[in-house]
Amino acid sequence: MMRSLRGPRQEPSARNSGLDCYKSNPLKYDSGQSLHVGAQIPQAGMPQGTPASQEKSALTKVIWFGVLALVGLVGGWVVTFLILGTVFVSATNLNLPPNPTPAQVGAALGPLFQNFSLLIPSILVIGLAGDALLTMGFRDLAKVDNSKFSLPWKFMIVLIIGLVLLAGGLIPLFSEIPSIIAQAPTGPGAPSAAFFSAISTLIFAAAIAVIGGIMALVGTIGGQIIGLWRVGSRYNSTIIKIGAIFVIIPVLNFVAPILILVGAAQARGSLSKPV
Repeated sequence: MMRSLRGPRQEPSARNSGLDCYKSNPLKYDSGQSLHVGAQIPQAGMPQGTPASQEKSALTKVIWFGVLALVGLVGGWVVTFLILGTVFVSATNLNLPPNPTPAQVGAALGPLFQNFSLLIPSILVIGLAGDALLTMGFRDLAKVDNSKFSLPWKFMIVLIIGLVLLAGGLIPLFSEIPSIIAQAPTGPGAPSAAFFSAISTLIFAAAIAVIGGIMALVGTIGGQIIGLWRVGSRYNSTIIKIGAIFVIIPVLNFVAPILILVGAAQARGSLSKPV
């Protein structure tokens, strides 16, 4: 009688049902396993590294840009002095007759201008390698700070194209000068067809060189100078800023690669220090 008044006996559950488990902990199933919703938040102290590694990689490329720029300047001056020495020696040994013809003068001066045309590729190759590394460095920094470095790396491409056009115009320019001298008219008659052909080639080469020079100047200002200045601003490096300004100043541009190299190395070292 007492048992009927109490009602039916409820058996205690060995474990909560899935619904009870959801009410007590909505992030768990009834099996007790955690339900991962959305992106996981990394624990404190876990290495994040991606932006820092990109910055280190970018600064390493800036360092190598400084090294190649320095090698290019030193090598360029050495080759220039060697060529100028050769030109001076050759000029004193031209052995031209008292009244040389234009053809004789052109033939005598041909090797001199060929030496100048050989100087350009030797400097260009090293310069392009350094500019390519600096372009990749700015692209790496653009992934970290796009607002500051998205334009400099694009201007660096303009610089590279401009240098190629400049060299492509100067090389035939130097090569055609002896031919123009050799074909120069000696009398009152009309110049020969070969002379007009050489002049046309010279004008075309000069136009290409001018276009390339303008592009190289714009790329140097918008790419190297502004980009390196922003690198110095990002890492509080006055040395890099000074080097960026010296890039375009004659004579002082010899010091610019050293300042950029040292400043970038210091900035890269500061990234490795614990905060």
